[in-house]
Formats: sequence, C-alpha cells, structure tokens
Amino acid sequence: MATLSDVAQRAGVTAATVSYVLSGKAQVKNETRARVLQAVEDLGYKPNLLARGLAQGKTFTIAAIVPEITNPYYAEIINEVEHIAGAKDYHILLAMSHGNPKVCAHLLDRFSSRWVDGFLIMGGAANPDLIQSMQQTSKPLVLSVWENDPQMENIPCFDIDFYDAGIQATKHLLNLGHSRIAIILEEPIQHTRFGGFKDAMQKAQVEIVPDYIVSGDSSYTSGFAAAQKLLQINPVPTAIFAANDAMAIGAMEAIHQAGLAIPNDISVIGVDDILLAEHSYPPLTTIRTPRRQLAKLIIQTLLAKIENPELVHVEKSAMLLKPHIIVRSSTTPPKKQIY
Repeated sequence: MATLSDVAQRAGVTAATVSYVLSGKAQVKNETRARVLQAVEDLGYKPNLLARGLAQGKTFTIAAIVPEITNPYYAEIINEVEHIAGAKDYHILLAMSHGNPKVCAHLLDRFSSRWVDGFLIMGGAANPDLIQSMQQTSKPLVLSVWENDPQMENIPCFDIDFYDAGIQATKHLLNLGHSRIAIILEEPIQHTRFGGFKDAMQKAQVEIVPDYIVSGDSSYTSGFAAAQKLLQINPVPTAIFAANDAMAIGAMEAIHQAGLAIPNDISVIGVDDILLAEHSYPPLTTIRTPRRQLAKLIIQTLLAKIENPELVHVEKSAMLLKPHIIVRSSTTPPKKQIY
C-alpha cells in the first residue's frame, strides 16, 4: 500500500507539499499540484483518515439520529445528507430513536463517548432540556423537523412550515366542497399540522367533529387502522387529511379493502410527497415538502460549524422552508348524496 512518502518521492516533492495539496491548506503551484495528483492516481494512494483526524482533532464522523429510517421521509433526507457529507470526506453514523426521548438520550451519550465531530438530530425525539445542555458543550449541533418548538430557538434548527402544510391541505378539501373532513395525525409531534387544519376549518366556519380526529404513528399500518375506524363512523367522512403520506397511503388501502372508491367515495390528501405518493393508486394529492433543500441546509450548516466552531447560526427567517400542494387524482368534490 502506497504511503505519503511514496507519493512525495514519485512527484519529486516533500511529504509536506503532498499534505498541502491534499488538504488544500496552503497555496501550491499548479504544476506541482498536478504532479502530486498524478502520483496519487498512479500509486492508488489512499489518505490515512485516522491520522488526518488525529492531526486536526477530528474523526470526520457525524452522528445522525432520526425517529425511523423506515419512514421514507427521513430516508430521503439522510440519503441526501450522506451524499453531501461524503463529498467532504465525512461519514454518517446513523441511529434511530423510535420517537423515544430516553432512547435518544442514550444514543447521544454513546455517540459523545465515541468522539464524533457533530450531531444532527431529527424528529423532535430528544428532551428539550437535554438538547439545551448539549448546546453548552463544544460539539456542534443542528436540529431538524422539530415542529417549530419555541424552546429550540437558540439552536440552529431547520424545519418545514408544517402549519402552512396543514392550512394548504385543509383549504384544498374545503375548496372542493368537503365539510365532513377527518384527520389522521401523530400527536403531539404533528401539532403544527393539526393547528393549520383547525384554523382553516374554523375560518371556513366548518365544524370539527371530534370523532373524525384519529391518532396514528406516521406509519402505513397506523394509517390503515385509523381509516378503518373512520369508516365505522356514521356519517362517514367524505375526505381524509393524513398528516403524512405513509398514513395517507395506509388509509387508501383500508378504503379500497372496504370496497369504496378513491376519490369518488372518499378523497385523501397527505403531506410530504414521498416517492410512493405519485405511484399509489390513485396517485396521491399531497403537500410537497422541500426535503432536498432541507437536507442541504442542515448538513452544510453543521459542517460549517464543525470547521468553524465560532460560527454564528443563521437567522431564524432562513430556517423555515415553505411547502406547496401537488394535486393528483386522490381528491375530487364530494358526491351530492353520500351512502
């Protein structure tokens, strides 16, 4: 296996010059740089990341905690995060909190002892007091999908405007003429989407029926079970707003199994626009959240804080990303006569 000294000898430069070229920390003549890079390619040299990390006081490892990697929403974000981090030679150490603050606290403790360079925590699973205490340490920390928790305003936190997502989804159904609108959501995590739903209903002076509010856990299975409950209510709702696409697709399956048609019997709308949304049957109307943009912001901010710990976090106005509606075939005006 080629060493740094081998590369230096082949390029006719010092080992320090090779290091400067590879790290980019010093100016090197273009001709010299080209010789070094050619030597690296010829010899198949692989930099010793452990040695580089020790020299720079880093491990080039980022700890990322998400509620569930089986949730397509988080899977798509982590995929983009890993791609961007990998381009900077950083690796992602991934774990799932399963929405449990105690599990998240245990993971943070384990990761801290493994000398990671920074933390990315998604989904609001951690105890706010724990996050605040971590903010006092030297480890950079970025939060995401925290549903606008006011306790986190002094910590870099990138989020989607889920309140607006709730408004948009509900207004779409109201504008189609629906008044018997049910909602499936995970409480308290999706409280801002619920707030948007309630405010849109109240503004339209449409009654919110308590029995039409059903809990889920953001999974397909819970969406299926929630829709089964809703189908047993008399009268059956003419539209279902599921607070994420996974629950929406699960609800659609329950509606199909009950022998009902979507959207002619019941309209369904979700939030996120995961890959399956466009390929569900029928294609799901949903509120698209800018996940790729979110992923870029959170990882770029964390990397910047790792490289420069004194960096002041971005302004609050840059932290809330706007979603927008994607109308497909799962929503339509209600029937004039409902069975």
